[in-house]
Amino acid sequence: MTGEIIQIVEDEGLIALHLTEILEKAGYRVLDPAYSGEMALRVLELFPIPGLILMDIGLGGSLDGIETARQIQKRFTVPLIFITAYTSENLLARMLEVAPEGVITKPFVDTDLLDLVGKALSHAAT
Repeated sequence: MTGEIIQIVEDEGLIALHLTEILEKAGYRVLDPAYSGEMALRVLELFPIPGLILMDIGLGGSLDGIETARQIQKRFTVPLIFITAYTSENLLARMLEVAPEGVITKPFVDTDLLDLVGKALSHAAT
């Protein structure tokens, strides 16, 4: 069991639940999902910083996932992985500028997600 804390920022409840189940089964501790960029920023101000954030691109509220990630990276030191259905070259490049830890596209294979999470957490620990 890893015990690392992960924050999910995802506005689709079923996807957030699926991510939570995958991560908890793998031994991670998962905070209640944030459903908007604004909510994610509030959570980071009020609670201990997680070891990793999984961020969707399309979120409810006025901030999309990329802008939310930019604001997080300006204020906090936390690795971030984007989870998205968008795969255009331009959008992928913008995501990797903000979150070099990685991008995983929906639909994803559980083991691919867990591999990327493990790599991001181990890289952050060094």
